[in-house]
Amino acid sequence: MEPLQRILVVIDPTVDKDFVVDRARLMAVSTGARIRFFINNSNTLSGSSRFEYEGIDGEFFEKQRKMFVDHHLHRLQALVKEFNGLTGPSGNPVQCDQEFTEAPDLTDSIIRQVEAWKPDLMLKSTHHHGVLKRTLITNTDWQLIRNCPCPMLLVKPEPWRDKGSIVAAVDPLHVKADQNQLDHRLIQMVEDLSRQLAQEPRVFHCYFPYPGAMFPAFIESTTQLEEIFRVHKAKLAELMSSHPIPDDNIEIVRGDLVPSLIHYLKRVNANALVIGSLSRNFLERAIVGNTAEKILDDCPCDVLVIKSRVG
Repeated sequence: MEPLQRILVVIDPTVDKDFVVDRARLMAVSTGARIRFFINNSNTLSGSSRFEYEGIDGEFFEKQRKMFVDHHLHRLQALVKEFNGLTGPSGNPVQCDQEFTEAPDLTDSIIRQVEAWKPDLMLKSTHHHGVLKRTLITNTDWQLIRNCPCPMLLVKPEPWRDKGSIVAAVDPLHVKADQNQLDHRLIQMVEDLSRQLAQEPRVFHCYFPYPGAMFPAFIESTTQLEEIFRVHKAKLAELMSSHPIPDDNIEIVRGDLVPSLIHYLKRVNANALVIGSLSRNFLERAIVGNTAEKILDDCPCDVLVIKSRVG
């Protein structure tokens, strides 16, 4: 992976404390990448809405709109001023700018910004749902996961842990040919970011189901279980042969993917999980989607999603 040159930071205008700023600060200081802060917030006092209120002239709406825009511009300008005072690893000042739009569709506005500015990475926060007391991936997040052309870091509302790690979740036995290349990209991303951000690089693979889980009447012998493990271990070793990650940092587990992965992430103080997003047909999305949703919602750390270049 080339060094990060441009990072697009999507600011949520509805919250006062956005942890995405903390991640942007860490990456700016660690990599020296140029930062662009971006806010999109559709103004409900649009031109068409003025006709719904009798007796209120256009000057009132124009003043309200200016106050609306000025509020967001002030926030962006404050962030740019703060980050322009930072220095990267080479001692050079961090370069930073801002962009504000009022598009009605947040997803489209972010993708347009990505396509126009071509960042190496996009940061966007997720937030706790007050009623459920958990972090939920929004519909906007899912649309971006499917359609955003650059890597995307979904930032959880938690600070990074000291002496943490970055974990790649790989699938070396996946039947799709492009999965192999995607897995290499995930591991390379973990290696690069771990080095730049002073994190421990780790790789995780979980294989499931096995015959006894699918067919309760089928009882695996010790020999059969050992053979299944041997096949997965060999494929994982083949995948890792070109990546200098220590053996102690490579985990292979048999069991249910979501709880096994969540347990591992907590055990190794993971600050980010790196996963891949393949192009899938409708049926595959229906089957895989539930598992992906559980991982993204239950993950105790940030999630970095990388799309396959193929397909």
